[in-house]
Amino acid sequence: MARPKVAFVGTGGATKGVAHLGVLKALEELGLKPDIFVGASSGAIASAFFAQGFPADEMVDWFRPFWRREGKRPLKGRYFLGAPNAAQLRSPGWLLSGLFSIDRFERYLRSRLPHNDFRLLDRQLFVTAADIDGRGRAVFGRGHIEDVPISEAIAASTCVPMLFRPHKVGERYYVDGEVVRTLSMDVALEAGADVIIVSNVYRPHVTRKGPSVARRGVAAVGRQTLNIILSEKERRGIDLMQQQHPHVTVLNVSPDLGRYSFTSRRYARKLLLRGYREALRVLAAAKRRGVFEIATTVHHVGEA
Repeated sequence: MARPKVAFVGTGGATKGVAHLGVLKALEELGLKPDIFVGASSGAIASAFFAQGFPADEMVDWFRPFWRREGKRPLKGRYFLGAPNAAQLRSPGWLLSGLFSIDRFERYLRSRLPHNDFRLLDRQLFVTAADIDGRGRAVFGRGHIEDVPISEAIAASTCVPMLFRPHKVGERYYVDGEVVRTLSMDVALEAGADVIIVSNVYRPHVTRKGPSVARRGVAAVGRQTLNIILSEKERRGIDLMQQQHPHVTVLNVSPDLGRYSFTSRRYARKLLLRGYREALRVLAAAKRRGVFEIATTVHHVGEA
């Protein structure tokens, strides 16, 4: 029997995406090596570097205080605060479509990624973005849009609407991949995945003690509302996947991060640890059940 083909699918979540690194750290410790990576926004960033051999600890180092960092050239917040480029300055409508340009972050990625070509990777990497002109989801990677540099695809996928100006790739303009879908598990399935590990940062906070979220201010209500909407989209996607493809195992790693901000690095350590601990719990239990050991008869998409 062949080893099951394993996919890692990461949601977005801005700074909450630090939790993805905890999940990847757990994968390393359990000796699990995904064959396929699918991500949007922060999930795409984590996937792109891990798929190219960056250890989770090296990426975690980016978020440590500068006096504790061991590596060089960490991912700094200022890389996301790009000034308008020449084309944006010539187009008032495009200039006013967001506060910042993602170009500076794209240049950082271009300089840091070992390979900037989907076709050169040993493992399959897919990045999703949303076409702002209503043409739906775009998938970058082998077998899809594969001639675009990885750095450009990730830049497009991380363009949170209104915060960033839509990123131009070729003749199209793109924003955050989760505008269309929270999860793109179907991409992993089409690539042949038998086991899909979902790293989801949108689990809503369940209030058990203290005041209701309604009494914690507009930021808390807005954050919880976004968590509820995106978590419900994620849950429906997993339910549909399991109904249509019962032979595929979906492992949902969804740590309790609902109370944490989407924009602050202040709680990076807590986000990391919660992702790590929840992943260890879910993945170790699956490993004990033999989920990662053998593949039974598998029917991939398009097969009878």
